[in-house]
Formats: sequence, C-alpha cells, structure tokens
Amino acid sequence: MAQVARWFLGHWNGRLTCNFGFGAINHQSVVLVSASEGRDPTTTQAPERFVGAANVTVHNIAPFDGGVSFLLTIDWGDPLPIWADIVVLDELPHGFVR
Repeated sequence: MAQVARWFLGHWNGRLTCNFGFGAINHQSVVLVSASEGRDPTTTQAPERFVGAANVTVHNIAPFDGGVSFLLTIDWGDPLPIWADIVVLDELPHGFVR
C-alpha cells in the first residue's frame, strides 16, 4: 500500500528547494509529489487546496535514504499558502528493475 504525507510549507513565492524527512523513503523509492495553493491551516481544519491563478509546479524529485528533495516554483508576485502531498509507492511497476 502506498504511503502519503501531507505538508503545509507555509507562504512562498518564487523558487523553493524542499527537503522532507520521511522514514518510508530510501534512495530507490518511487516518490510522487503534488503541490497546490490552499487555505492557511490557521483558518481551516482541513487542507482546502484549490487551483488559483498562480502556477505551482514541482521539479526534480530526488529520493534519498530517509526523505526526498524537490523544487517548487510558485509563479506569483506575493507569497501564497502552499501544500504538498508526498506519495511513496510500495514497489516499482512490473518490468522495471531496481
């Protein structure tokens, strides 16, 4: 079964290097990351994420033993509240070699 971690990164704009510690990840893991704008967690109990006018993109996902590094670009003039979901898959798809 896949494992998921949800992370509120805070308020950001521009290019951001992210490092997230997650014991389920090793350097051979398959890791997927999604990111979006959302409501600040101080104003809501759930991560109310949405597609706003800003482009929020994920780049260069690199798993390592104990976590993952990735880049985010938040294409907006002012800092926005940003959420990320980090998904670790149990195994490589059939036909792939570790």
